Amino acid sequence: MKTKVAKFSEWISPLTPELIFSGRQAVSNLLPWNGGVLFLLSDPSAGNSQALMFRHSDGLVIRLSPVGMNVRSRVHEYGGFPFTTDKTSVFYCNFTDQEIYKQTYDQVTRVISEPKAVTSSAKSLVRYSDLIFDESHNRLIVVREDHRNSEGNAVGVINQLVGIDLSTDKFPVSADHQSILFDQSDFVATPCLSPCSKTLAFVSWSHPNMPWDDTQIQLIALDDAGLPIKSLEVDEGCKSSKLQPLFDDQGGLYFLCDRENFWNLQKYNVNLDNPAENSSSVIRRPGELCGPPWESGRHNYSFLNQQKIIFSQINNCKWSLCEFNLCTKEVCEIHPDLGSLERVFCVDNVVFYLGATDSDYPSIYSYDCLEKTKDNTPKILFESAVPRELTPQIISKPTHFEFPSSSGSLAYGLFYAPKNHSFEAPNGEVPPLIVNVHGGPTGTARSGLNPLHQFWTSNGFAVADINHRGSSGYGRKFRRELYLEWGVVDVEDVIAAVRFLVENKRADANRIVIRGGSAGGYLVLASLAASDIFSVGVSYYGVTDLELLAKDTHKFELRYLDNLIGPYPETIDRYKERSPVNRLNRIKAPVLILQGDKDQVVPLNQAVSLYDKLRLTNKGTKLIRYPDEGHGFRNPKTQINALTAELDFYRKNLG
Repeated sequence: MKTKVAKFSEWISPLTPELIFSGRQAVSNLLPWNGGVLFLLSDPSAGNSQALMFRHSDGLVIRLSPVGMNVRSRVHEYGGFPFTTDKTSVFYCNFTDQEIYKQTYDQVTRVISEPKAVTSSAKSLVRYSDLIFDESHNRLIVVREDHRNSEGNAVGVINQLVGIDLSTDKFPVSADHQSILFDQSDFVATPCLSPCSKTLAFVSWSHPNMPWDDTQIQLIALDDAGLPIKSLEVDEGCKSSKLQPLFDDQGGLYFLCDRENFWNLQKYNVNLDNPAENSSSVIRRPGELCGPPWESGRHNYSFLNQQKIIFSQINNCKWSLCEFNLCTKEVCEIHPDLGSLERVFCVDNVVFYLGATDSDYPSIYSYDCLEKTKDNTPKILFESAVPRELTPQIISKPTHFEFPSSSGSLAYGLFYAPKNHSFEAPNGEVPPLIVNVHGGPTGTARSGLNPLHQFWTSNGFAVADINHRGSSGYGRKFRRELYLEWGVVDVEDVIAAVRFLVENKRADANRIVIRGGSAGGYLVLASLAASDIFSVGVSYYGVTDLELLAKDTHKFELRYLDNLIGPYPETIDRYKERSPVNRLNRIKAPVLILQGDKDQVVPLNQAVSLYDKLRLTNKGTKLIRYPDEGHGFRNPKTQINALTAELDFYRKNLG
């Protein structure tokens, strides 16, 4: 095909919004089971509902959950790990009613039973996540989030760790007949049992902390009936984020901890009668072994055998799967240069994990650690289909960059240059730039294949995916540099990134777009109010009024702003000063606002108030509402409509 010389604004991508969203099936939540692997697969034809799938050891893949079931938890609104197994059955949360269901699967006949409700939770008012099976007591141990007495008030929501008896013949089991194992904190997550089922470990934390701030690892001794008889807190008084507890075969407790800046691996010798004072460091690396648990129940390391641990690690937006030898302390890489990596499990010397590259969506991999041949490389067991239009000739690969910001600080990002095999820009032309800011604000730019970035780069845009101060992947200190400074240092970093790229002739100073969602939407609006360097802004379900957010959001993030802004109402002036809705006269660039009516995290009233006020002085502002969407658009029709509207908005306003 002949390459056409054309201005960046004239490039036309072979990627359409329909190609990106209509057929994309996302793989998530891997769990090995009976020689195969369970996983979730999104179904675009059903609004991206999630089906529970099973891949047999012989390669056959079947759907276990029936059509109409959406395997997804609503705990914390963002969800948690929504399924588990015993030897013959699967248990999972159904999104519509938030009940736990059971299905039995015969692997010989390959016949799956009809779903049977295990719980009865009254109109989605009780939610579950992080399910594990307790074989010794024939029960599920789960995180339970109870909204029955909240009356719509987040303060009244109760989070507990509970047991659900499976030996009863009185299914479904109501919440009133579940045994409470722990209820002494605002939140609980990620339970695990010791090999003898006599000790239970889990994560707990309370407001105003988020799980990446200060958390606790709780240990509970269980009696023969499975009820708590004794408890202790691991490393009590150590202010750090402790995550992902896991017992080895000998009953030693491991967990990830950022006490020394990065989330690395610790070990605690369990003896509740004569408890040790502190844990000890096992793996100390200059990089994170996990990311922030917006969704609970993550799994970033596993025991290969008594001598070796398999773990994930991120550096400069690149993940690696690594092997650690407990005896020699040596580390070797098994699978480097991944764009994302999660759900690491070891079974019979085989490692299973979910990984993505900069040219492929997340896929299920396996690696046989006993195979000694030279060509022993990770094998793909199941891969997500990438549109055939996403060829190497069109994929723009990211480069990690760092840039100076205010007060001598450094911030980071991923840069994607425009790329389209059908077009070539005239000599000397500099491309328009889309600045993408992640949510969280503890999120991070990911180097795995992002079809949206490729959509923009093949349409003639450069993309800068920014990791401002407060982002994850660079340690606890960098993450906490945003505390009390949200809306200040992140804005400074975004503006500094634009100036850096313009000075290095990688972006046209007169054609700069900024886009983001949720906390990233807030950063879009705050940056537009702080600088006229931007030509256009796009906010997906963004925070506009910090006071409203402090008063009206869900329990998980109810006190999040205490750390990001300051306690409310004690620091009310700071809330007013940093709220974009109070600085609209400074926003001159046209703004596209996209909002779901059912958003429980950033409620609809924020977007409507922003639009009504901004339209008075900024006629280029536009609001698009989606009646059936919540926080984060899931329906492909919505996603297609939103992306089409966004591209049209850029072309109209950039010239």
